[in-house]
Amino acid sequence: MSLSPEAEQHEVEALTEATADANELDEVLKREIARIVVELHGNLHHGELMGDKPPRVLKGCRKVRFDEPGWKGKPRYRFVYRNEPTDGAPAKSIVLAIGRRDRMIAYAKAARRVKEQAAQEGQSG
Repeated sequence: MSLSPEAEQHEVEALTEATADANELDEVLKREIARIVVELHGNLHHGELMGDKPPRVLKGCRKVRFDEPGWKGKPRYRFVYRNEPTDGAPAKSIVLAIGRRDRMIAYAKAARRVKEQAAQEGQSG
């Protein structure tokens, strides 16, 4: 499948902490993460839009559920990202967190990182 010239690829960046999250996982899950990143390059709306449920700071972010190929239950892992800028046409996707869904681990990490980013931007602006 070739991409048409109109189907521009956009950037996908990961926070340093999100890269560390991925590096903690085994090779099978790392391959799944790579597959998600490839998909994101071509479709910045890959995954499910997060709503106004807690943690509310993640409203407007997106999540992709994933697990090992062949896993029979609900996917146990989440890939959480945000498109930037949030208004208009996004130029890039920022990976916020990758982790287990149980105990809301991935979401808690992502929420903390969003808050930290906002605090840093507030100090520099």
